[in-house]
Amino acid sequence: MFIKELRLIQNDKFALLLIFILPTMIMATMYIATNPSPITVIPETGKSPDAWRVGVVDQDPTNTFPSQDLSENFTWYMSNSMDLIVTIFEDEVDALDALYFDRVSAYIVIPYGFEGNITGDIPAFIDVHISSTDLTAQMEIAGTVSEVVAEFRTDHGWSQREISTQRFAEFQPPGGGGFEATFGVFMIVFAVFIAVAATAAQAIVGDVPLNRMLLTPATKMEAVIAKVCAYFVVGMLQTQFLLILWQLLFNIDAWGAYHILNFVLALMSFSGASLGVLISTVVTTRLQANQSFLFLLFGSVIVGTGFIDVGLVDDYFPLNLGRVMMTDTAFKGVDILEFADSIYIIVVMSLIFMFIAWLIFARKKTLA
Repeated sequence: MFIKELRLIQNDKFALLLIFILPTMIMATMYIATNPSPITVIPETGKSPDAWRVGVVDQDPTNTFPSQDLSENFTWYMSNSMDLIVTIFEDEVDALDALYFDRVSAYIVIPYGFEGNITGDIPAFIDVHISSTDLTAQMEIAGTVSEVVAEFRTDHGWSQREISTQRFAEFQPPGGGGFEATFGVFMIVFAVFIAVAATAAQAIVGDVPLNRMLLTPATKMEAVIAKVCAYFVVGMLQTQFLLILWQLLFNIDAWGAYHILNFVLALMSFSGASLGVLISTVVTTRLQANQSFLFLLFGSVIVGTGFIDVGLVDDYFPLNLGRVMMTDTAFKGVDILEFADSIYIIVVMSLIFMFIAWLIFARKKTLA
């Protein structure tokens, strides 16, 4: 039996290929994460390619430090950082508007009394405002600003924590926020898309009676459409469970956008079902279907989380588009019609998945 299993794996070239691709993807990701590319400079900005765009609002007119405006000097230190591209705003309203429309990834407010507090040996605070929907910015910008603060203090000979930072997470849903809200809303999108695709991956290859059904006047295109519709319904049932559980467990008040969130997740369910049925027509065994799901799962974790720049994948892969739509409609209150282009792309990509599935299915004589 052991030799027989080895021969089955040897003959299953598709599953054998995935056995090597999955570890390669994981190891390559770990290598990239632990071996960052060398720092280079963009000639236009003089900054590193990964520099963050931040806004600065200087609200401190005090002049108690001899020969130097400390708030302007601190702004210069931020502008001089290789990891920050600074834009000056006159007031906080303009800065928040720029953060809302992603023109900056964060903005920093230097409050009234900044200079006076420092010269009076009183702790001076700066406020760092970062969108709660951007987990990467929350981690990296806060660290970069802390480095600027440390350099500013060191150059001026201050070592008693005269300057501290406070962070404010903007665009959190009412009633709850933090990690549970931001990461939870992503996990809902991810779970619906992946779960529907996984269950649909064996829709055709595991359907033995379908061979007999196709002896009737029923066409293979009708079979593809019926299966996509069936798994779409399964996905919508899962959507209700996840949305309600997410809001009740973590005290998230997104009921006002409940119908919008359902619409976004309906797109995820439709695209996941279409992709799953496509996988089911490509593979020829249940083992291949299972391996394909693992490939899809790990691949989506790598390219669909938003932690790395994946180029065109962000513009066309339904999971990536749905993730952005979900966070912006749930947290920022953006109208769903603003995402008309993304909705169109998701629907078209799903129809393309179905069409390719039909083309492959139509050429098959049997299901396995």
